[in-house]
Amino acid sequence: MDDTDNRAIWDRKYQEGLPSLARPDPFFISVYERLVDQAFPNAGTALDLAAGLGRHALWLAERAWQVSAVDVSEVAIGKLSQTAAQLNVKIKLFAIDAAEYDFDTARFDLIVLFYHLNRTLFPKVVSALNLGGLFICKMAVHWGSETALPSGDFKPLEKNELVSLVPSLQTVDYHERPVRDRGVVEFVGRKPFPLSID
Repeated sequence: MDDTDNRAIWDRKYQEGLPSLARPDPFFISVYERLVDQAFPNAGTALDLAAGLGRHALWLAERAWQVSAVDVSEVAIGKLSQTAAQLNVKIKLFAIDAAEYDFDTARFDLIVLFYHLNRTLFPKVVSALNLGGLFICKMAVHWGSETALPSGDFKPLEKNELVSLVPSLQTVDYHERPVRDRGVVEFVGRKPFPLSID
């Protein structure tokens, strides 16, 4: 599927409304309260990849984070822009596929990626994190053998695969569990500071 088809599909979904994607994920809120708030009490810079309607980007912006939000859907980015204006928060918006986003090295204290799997993104995420920065990720995981899987970068993660995609991050929180007919992985990784040699 090319970018135009992908964009059209998501534009239509967001035009029809996806109210379940308007509230922050409970895992995100839990991680923010347990880890992010302690690590960055004065907020910082954040990137929300495949942000959709901006449920996580808005949460962060309301807490004084400098947020960039990326999504392939111009409809979603338009709605996010309206909501940000209503809440009087500033978010840098990019209506492009996450894979096309211009990741800079050591730019973000926090990167959020929920339910958008493109394996080529993970090395870019690691590179874009500042030292001590956190990566919060939640994805579908192939749990059983009864369903046929697509091939390539877009097939669901296998069990225990996510950690192998970010080997240079310290695992802070990680668990996988079945949910209905599939599984889910919830992961938090930290970019470590280099060891000092005295």
